[in-house]
Amino acid sequence: MLDGLAKRFAGRVKTVYSTKAELEASVYDADMVIGAVLVKGARAPHLVTRDMLRRMRPGSVIVDVAVDQGGCFETTKPTTHTNPTFAVGGIVHYCVANMPGAVPRTSTQALSNATLPFTLSLADRGTDAALKADPHLLNGLNVCAGGVTDRAVAETFDLEHVDPLVALTRR
Repeated sequence: MLDGLAKRFAGRVKTVYSTKAELEASVYDADMVIGAVLVKGARAPHLVTRDMLRRMRPGSVIVDVAVDQGGCFETTKPTTHTNPTFAVGGIVHYCVANMPGAVPRTSTQALSNATLPFTLSLADRGTDAALKADPHLLNGLNVCAGGVTDRAVAETFDLEHVDPLVALTRR
């Protein structure tokens, strides 16, 4: 997928796998860095430190798509569509919470397209059968029958984790 993006933009965009060494080397040279990190049920880790940002060229831009999960840049703070940017050390930050809100119709259509198969499965099979038949749907279950079935949520709140399939048998 990353190779396809690099080819599509004919060398104007560099995509790298997120290793510490690649990240550090790439951030220092970049005109723009887009951070998009999701750790299900937990805060996004700060992958780009304040020190790394100090080494970027003034006028460079960072976009923190992970702002809704706490941000993956150490200097992230949530902004709004009305006042979307701020600068730290000459680096422009775009950290708008709920970025899809800028294009509500398009984002709603995208969300509907992504969730419709799950909705149809739930409607056709019923909750338990749909969850048992689809590991992706089961992975979205957070609580069931009084138990926390999402491991990251359980760890975040220091609660006991219950296997989702076990929880389904307790209903």
